[in-house]
Amino acid sequence: MDIRKLQCFLAVAFEGNLTRAAESLFLSQSALSGQIKQLEDELEYQVFVRKARGMAMTAEGEALLPYARSAIQAMDEFNSKAATLRSGSSATLTVGLNTDPAFLRMAELVRHMRPIIPDLHLSFIVSQSRYTSELLRSGEMDVGFRFGVWGEDGIHDELIASVTLTIAIPTALADQVEPGNWRELAALPWVYTFRGCPFHVALRERMSAYGVEPNPVEQSVDENIMRELVAEGVGVAILREDDGKRLEAAGQAVLWPETLQVPLCLSYPAGRGYASPLREFRDVVRSSWSGKKPVRV
Repeated sequence: MDIRKLQCFLAVAFEGNLTRAAESLFLSQSALSGQIKQLEDELEYQVFVRKARGMAMTAEGEALLPYARSAIQAMDEFNSKAATLRSGSSATLTVGLNTDPAFLRMAELVRHMRPIIPDLHLSFIVSQSRYTSELLRSGEMDVGFRFGVWGEDGIHDELIASVTLTIAIPTALADQVEPGNWRELAALPWVYTFRGCPFHVALRERMSAYGVEPNPVEQSVDENIMRELVAEGVGVAILREDDGKRLEAAGQAVLWPETLQVPLCLSYPAGRGYASPLREFRDVVRSSWSGKKPVRV
């Protein structure tokens, strides 16, 4: 049995969707379908059936899943051990953090990774969403959290959650705008980041309905600095809802009545998502954000 067919089998089982599985493997959908068909031809029975919302496993597929997983894991362990003997060091996974580590649940992720791969060395670096692909391509990090779906060649963005954003208005400026009046809101001074920032893309898309854009007076790419500038009354900013609520609780800001949403993604080089230890890390991240027990694939 070709190991590549088993990797494709696991990918479709993990994603439950042919398109997402193909993207994560850096394959065309037709190539992935071909691999699954060849697998089913060898087995002489189906392992998936197509449903309206994706691919569902047959009873035979469910029965084979743990064996396919064991075969892939054994191959990964062989490669990892071979690399360790060659380099004299243990496996490492470098993770890029684009926002507050507590918000990204880093302590929980580390705690759950330890029993899965005890000798894995997890390291973390501070990153920004716009530089994620560059760091992944250079090998400076193996996987990174970032806001937005960027659609960059060779990089797979796996949706983890939809994050709620809020517009925080300094208390001193709050009486200059009527709730719900986007034109007045846009005219206030704004603390802004770079134009392609996913937070501001969401904001501009909403404001475009009124033909207005924010009025930037200060610029910062750091969320902590933006929060402090709002607290000091410098200008309005769009923040994660949890950050905005802390300012509101301290009496430093008034929150706009309408919230926005931005995707939080786990990004990694396409085609590598099912290799250990990235595969296990993805599983733990999914489990943490979905609240479900990890499904080891």
